[in-house]
Amino acid sequence: MPPYSQATNEPFTGWDTLHQEGGSTSYLQFLDNSRFTWTNDEQAARNSQAQYYPNVEGVDFDSENGELYFVSKKKQMLFVLNLLDRVYTTTTTKFGTLQGGGEFKQGPDHIATHGDYLYLTEDGGTTVGAYALHKPTGKRYAMFEAYTDKYHGDETTGLQISFDGTKMYAAFQDCGCTGSESGTNPNCGCLLEFSRDDGRSFDGATVGLKFHSAS
Repeated sequence: MPPYSQATNEPFTGWDTLHQEGGSTSYLQFLDNSRFTWTNDEQAARNSQAQYYPNVEGVDFDSENGELYFVSKKKQMLFVLNLLDRVYTTTTTKFGTLQGGGEFKQGPDHIATHGDYLYLTEDGGTTVGAYALHKPTGKRYAMFEAYTDKYHGDETTGLQISFDGTKMYAAFQDCGCTGSESGTNPNCGCLLEFSRDDGRSFDGATVGLKFHSAS
């Protein structure tokens, strides 16, 4: 059911429901392999999207450095936009086998940035879970993965870090059952909470920090 206007009690319809008269919509357009702009030309933006970043997934913003992060599931790429200088960089999310164990070989989905780390989830594959990219060094880690057969092909649909960094929350779309995408099985899906045994932030420094969990 669409949202309703409190002023007219009529349903909102269409893309422009957030705009008052005179508003406009801007779209991301890549100009080349390093520069971007915002345009009102929707077709130009769609052409750019098809060429550079098809099947866009999770988006997050790092307020400390003014960078916008998002991923392309089809190209398995991470894009980092410098909003001030209007330039961008790319990093593959084909992480392969990771330090400390685990692997990330399928398409990226949801993302969340916190401190020096960017966290990504995986859609499908045999080790669906969440992964960490250390932004200063580029090192990659598996945070958690679901190894058993009943989770194969699942999707980690949500990921969030608490404000103090001590809790991580993630959602599995199926969580070992079938029918969740069609909405026919109300028992599908689960929300998980993770924390470190020492009670510190996931970004906190400690000797011998081990990310990977095979549970």
